[in-house]
Amino acid sequence: MRDDRHRWAPPRDRTAQVTAPGLTITPARVDRLTLLSGPTVRQQTKLPLVEWPSFASEVCYALSLRRDRVLEVNGPEHLDGWDGARGQAVSNVTDGYAQVEITGANALSLLNRGADIDLSTPSRSVARLFFGFAVFLYRRAQEDTYRIHVSSAHEDAMWCALEDASKHLS
Repeated sequence: MRDDRHRWAPPRDRTAQVTAPGLTITPARVDRLTLLSGPTVRQQTKLPLVEWPSFASEVCYALSLRRDRVLEVNGPEHLDGWDGARGQAVSNVTDGYAQVEITGANALSLLNRGADIDLSTPSRSVARLFFGFAVFLYRRAQEDTYRIHVSSAHEDAMWCALEDASKHLS
């Protein structure tokens, strides 16, 4: 059998970070991601609800995705399926998303390079297009810290986009 390893990039080190002047990009880790969908889901969540550009300062919080959808981060455990008592669908999506944290004075500059809309505009949703990928983008804990949730299938492509963009910051 022919050896074609030289035609492919080596696998990315999943623990490595990217650094540039005023910028650090690192993999982030969460314990649980639960997608909740239903007409009153925003009112029913007991976790702090994060919209853009508010901060997620707690360990457990809910991301506002749409008026009928939230993503609980490190929230309580739920059974997958339909929750008739609350009138909402419940899906554990922990393995479906990879998390990236971007920190530093140039973090917002990097985000503005890849964002589909002006990030200075407030929104009730953290769902965005970022370098062409559907992501959940929000501020985390402090002024210059941001977190991105991207589909696990797009994790490597997102890292490449972030690394390339970090090389072009002034």
